[in-house]
Amino acid sequence: MKSQYLITLCFVLTLPFPLSSTTNSYESSCHKKKFPALYVFGDSLIDCGNNNHLPSGGADYLPYGIDFMGGNTPTGRATNGKTVADFLAMHLGLPFVHPYLDLTNHQRNKIRTGINYASGGSGILPDTNNVTSLTLDKQIKFFHRTVKHNLHKMFNEKEKMEKHLSESLFFVSTGVNDYFHNGTFRGNKNLSLFLLNEFTLRIQRIYDLGARKFFVNNIPPAGCFPSKAIRERPRGNCDEKINKAISFYNRRLPEVLHELQSLLPGFSFVHADLFGFFKELRETGKSYGKKKSQMANQRAFESF
Repeated sequence: MKSQYLITLCFVLTLPFPLSSTTNSYESSCHKKKFPALYVFGDSLIDCGNNNHLPSGGADYLPYGIDFMGGNTPTGRATNGKTVADFLAMHLGLPFVHPYLDLTNHQRNKIRTGINYASGGSGILPDTNNVTSLTLDKQIKFFHRTVKHNLHKMFNEKEKMEKHLSESLFFVSTGVNDYFHNGTFRGNKNLSLFLLNEFTLRIQRIYDLGARKFFVNNIPPAGCFPSKAIRERPRGNCDEKINKAISFYNRRLPEVLHELQSLLPGFSFVHADLFGFFKELRETGKSYGKKKSQMANQRAFESF
């Protein structure tokens, strides 16, 4: 598999931060780089069960989970199988990261391999689905509790805890839900610039708690989501108005990350083009084993 997104995932495992070279082969370059833990922040793309504990509910019913480890059981993941965070943990040689709300405080006092704070429906802004999901602010608040109350008990010296955090990987994938408010799309350059500024402030807060190594997804092409494409003509086409607004944010995101790198000592990152990967997958599905994709998509649209 030669997807650029998967190659980027591999870079996280092989290269010192910051990213300094490129490769054309996922398999040939993939040798593990050791990270002690993986901490996850974001939305439904990487939520692995936190929303199951919220009144709004989560992905706790079939067909979610039908292909996860052969269990045919919902896992709280908004997918039939593993999330990107699960694959990343596997390649890092780490166990699947537990959802924060799944754990008792006693369990949190013993986990050194990372925690998942992600929540389906959340975004960068505090008013994005703040009743039905854990906002990014809330996720960072939970991470703050992890650092101050849980990791503090595991590491008897402050220097050891700081070393653990500085060597861990922080995976952040968020932003798409901020473009929709009360079910209505809202998108322009001013919103994108505002989101980038707010995202910067929250990355700095995670950094201030000890994080140094970041893996950051850009925003996927929401205009191609079935819930949007079903309304397009011809049916199934992407809503390019939505994708265009998101693309402005995505173009600026690497610049923002580089600015953070220049300002914050020890800050390093890998930026992943999730938007490009999903667009590529949609357009060249046969290369990934997807057969009769247009027919399958049509059936999916008819089920809405």
